[in-house]
Amino acid sequence: MAEPTQPLSIRLATSDIDHLTERARRISGTPTGVARELIRSGLSDGDPFTQAERLLKIERKLASLAQDMQLALKASDQTTDSLARLETMFDALLRALGGEPPEGPPHA
Repeated sequence: MAEPTQPLSIRLATSDIDHLTERARRISGTPTGVARELIRSGLSDGDPFTQAERLLKIERKLASLAQDMQLALKASDQTTDSLARLETMFDALLRALGGEPPEGPPHA
């Protein structure tokens, strides 16, 4: 379980905020997230072991998210297939109720 967090407020020059915002845009993140990672990196005092631990933790989270996305896509594909079958059956029912001959090869 993740340890609890607390908010921290800091004041930065507008140019620093602009720099954070630009950096966040390049990595599709948020300025707050970039600032958080820069602070954590600084707190590790450049210790490669600590930084490697953080990167492994991030990699595990990304792998978990990728797996969740694959499961969601598979479920979505199955739902789409089921919906297509239901639409086909509904169309056939409407044609039958309307007295139209069924589509497809004639039955012998």
